[in-house]
Amino acid sequence: MAKRRTPRGLKPEERELWTRFARGVKPLDEDRLKRLEREDIEPPKPRSLPIPQTEPLKSGALQRDLMREMAQRPTRRVPVDRSPEKKVRRGQVEVEARLDLHGMTTSHARQALLGFLHRCRSDGLRTVLVITGKGAGARALDERRFQPWQPDERALPGVLRRSFTQWMRDPDFALLASGYAEANRRHGGSGAFYVMLRAH
Repeated sequence: MAKRRTPRGLKPEERELWTRFARGVKPLDEDRLKRLEREDIEPPKPRSLPIPQTEPLKSGALQRDLMREMAQRPTRRVPVDRSPEKKVRRGQVEVEARLDLHGMTTSHARQALLGFLHRCRSDGLRTVLVITGKGAGARALDERRFQPWQPDERALPGVLRRSFTQWMRDPDFALLASGYAEANRRHGGSGAFYVMLRAH
């Protein structure tokens, strides 16, 4: 524990400066002092900061560009225990169960994934593989390229892949999983994810 420092005394020049300052100070008279004590002083009102006005998101090309950008942005929750993370990077993960979401609708895939993670966690499993697929290939994407008469998010690559990363941020999934990471090439690469389950 550090020792307490004893306060140093004033130097002669500091003492002289203090004496000059103190000579010019007049004590408050008792009437004024009592008045000040009785007055209700209002606390200062907080300044209201202007809220920046944002332009509403327009549908169409701008929204699709934003969705594509969000799909390409890496959004991963890092596992709490770092040793599985290192094994994931090296592709040395022992997959204890797998779920393939290919061909499912988004809502059906979400329910299937939630049920799968609940069962796996109940069984004491720690690492599972979820296959989302990479999405439409370039040729299929060109054929369905953002047709203005039929706006369809399925025209964007990797609907289930994008949805998976959003679901993993939901509280329902966060209670089950400590993190997730893109799978190694031998387990499906960018079309699959390892999910690290919390201990039961």
